[in-house]
Amino acid sequence: MGAGKVIRERARQVIQLSSKRVALIVLVVGVGISGALLLSFDSQLTFIADDWELLVAREGWAPDVFLSPFHENIVAGPTLVFKFLLAIFGMDSAVPFYVVSISLFLLSAVLLFVYLRARVGDWLALIGAFLVLFLGAAFEDLLWAFQLGYFGSMAAGLGMLLALDRGDDRADRIACGLLAVSIAFSSLGIVFAVGALVSVVLAKQKGRRLYVAVLPLALFAIWWLGWGHEAESHVSLENLAHLPSYVFDAAAAGLTSLLGLATNDGSQPDQAHLIWGQILLPIVTALIAFRAVREKGISRGLAVALVLAVTFWVLAGINRSGERFPTSSRYQYPSAVFLLLIAGEALRGLRVPRFAVAAAAVIAVVAAVGGISLMQREHEERWEPVADSIRSSLAAVDLAGPSADPAFPVLFPPNIKVPARRYLAAVADYGSPALSETELLKRPEIERARADLTMAQTLGLALKPPHLAAHRQCQTLASSAAGDTGLTLLRGEFTMKNEGDSPIEVMLGRFSDELSVSLGPLGPRISTALVIPVDKASRPWRLGLIGNGPVRLCT
Repeated sequence: MGAGKVIRERARQVIQLSSKRVALIVLVVGVGISGALLLSFDSQLTFIADDWELLVAREGWAPDVFLSPFHENIVAGPTLVFKFLLAIFGMDSAVPFYVVSISLFLLSAVLLFVYLRARVGDWLALIGAFLVLFLGAAFEDLLWAFQLGYFGSMAAGLGMLLALDRGDDRADRIACGLLAVSIAFSSLGIVFAVGALVSVVLAKQKGRRLYVAVLPLALFAIWWLGWGHEAESHVSLENLAHLPSYVFDAAAAGLTSLLGLATNDGSQPDQAHLIWGQILLPIVTALIAFRAVREKGISRGLAVALVLAVTFWVLAGINRSGERFPTSSRYQYPSAVFLLLIAGEALRGLRVPRFAVAAAAVIAVVAAVGGISLMQREHEERWEPVADSIRSSLAAVDLAGPSADPAFPVLFPPNIKVPARRYLAAVADYGSPALSETELLKRPEIERARADLTMAQTLGLALKPPHLAAHRQCQTLASSAAGDTGLTLLRGEFTMKNEGDSPIEVMLGRFSDELSVSLGPLGPRISTALVIPVDKASRPWRLGLIGNGPVRLCT
């Protein structure tokens, strides 16, 4: 009988060990598939929006470069990462930046698995990690290199929680350092600081461990006094009044995204898919409350997880602006992770039936398929066209070269703007992600037309009063309704005189098939001058004259 028990116990241990190995193998495969999928999407893109703040708007290595707030965020960590990557790889390609961003995201998913495994076992932890690895509703984070700030904060924050679990002095010091890193990467670190404070207060020997949260918070306070108080803020009484509904909708949106039920980009206040989360959230909340009552209280781990989630939603809610809805894609990644932390703590110590684990695995697969589909659609319909437009517009600035107006504002939608001299200086140092002239000529008409307009503005092309200098060569051109004159302008000064009795609109075209640039009307019997400077493009400008009457052109 004793021998039989030993054999059965050994067999059980072997099965458990095999199960753990299989779970780890599946995790590694999932991480590899997720990374390859994201890299396949991101490699087709370039630097987007806020990326350019760190690429060209923050020059040098002065403290202000790293510590000046961006919107309301501290971006010291991302700025440092961008500068190192620029120094090593330049900015011809955004791929190295995406590789770092994706790596931090994958690291956060692995750390989430480790955190959940200690609470709910390998397979439920694996399911939770997979839900994050293929969280397509968070496409704004996953398709944007700048969001390595979020991923760095999350990875460091989860590492901090794991260190606090150990409870020894060395682990506490590691937790303190990781929390400082989390704060340095984004304001998401403040959420983890609050969670760490709650964890330490609820733990034994709390007085001796308070430094874990207090020291990083003190560093944040120093930053805020020196730089952060100048940050943009949207805190208002209206936001406070709507805070309860915002928190509810944010939690519901996170649950919807986690289950792969999100169907659009979350950029509008009314989201039809939110109904799924609004239905499920009260049920989930009731189940957690029932567990807490049954256990006669909330465990320390569950309290920390709840504080993390609620703090994140509250901070987002009180700083809500016209573009920051609870359903916004950028918020779904942290919401999903915090919801999984809550689920892991709520299920801790329970024996979950195998059929329930299998059902959860099926749900995870369906959620992953839905998430990937949403991300692919957003990539094709929104992110790829934006990236192509940026590369085409920057090609025009690059080709303008030294003739570019140094003060011309180079725009990086939606709200980054730097003078051309700064952008071109960065190009000289690090290369350019812009299209070449040959590549630009192969782009769709709308991009080429936009490049024409950008280049004309960058070069400062405009009709101006003519000089009195003599001209050696003149010819008479006929304006028309179509405007095509068949004449190209290379470089130098050209004067035009409208010899007719009605206004004539002067047009230019270069890379576009159409006359895409209007220089304005030329009145009857009026003379004007146009100076075409030397630039790097080999293709000449085409002159168009829309109207009815002759125009005398001299060079």
